[in-house]
Amino acid sequence: MIVCNASPLIALANLDRLDLLDRLFGEWRVPERVATECTVDQKPFAARLKTVLREHVVTVSGPEPVRSLRMLVDLGEAEVIALAEEKVIPQVLMDDRKGRRVASARGLKVIGTVGLLLRAKSEGLISSVKDALEALDYAGIRVSASLQAEALRLAGEQ
Repeated sequence: MIVCNASPLIALANLDRLDLLDRLFGEWRVPERVATECTVDQKPFAARLKTVLREHVVTVSGPEPVRSLRMLVDLGEAEVIALAEEKVIPQVLMDDRKGRRVASARGLKVIGTVGLLLRAKSEGLISSVKDALEALDYAGIRVSASLQAEALRLAGEQ
């Protein structure tokens, strides 16, 4: 099981591969704030995300954990970390650097969009990490050159 933040969900929606979450993790959860962030009507794929996320949205029980985390990270990341801790879900899907550091420091396993793509390739769910990264770039979702190079090396696609 994994708790997901907005940017990986948007990236997977752009790739039309939200199915990878079910296939790689079985169950996954999205905090309310993240779902709201992903489904603002003007955003691309908002309608599709609204439909897919509906059965995965969970509310963080108390405001205090989110409030204290909010001093360190943005609201979406705070809710992801708080929900993972509250529901004892050991893994989060998050791309934000600061959020990743905070989640990791709190003992959560962190995977990002690129890590998810690498795992999907290793499990035979996608054929090319390079093609996925190019599609993300075309959609305006940027991945640093160094991360792309490392991902292609790990995927054996140099």
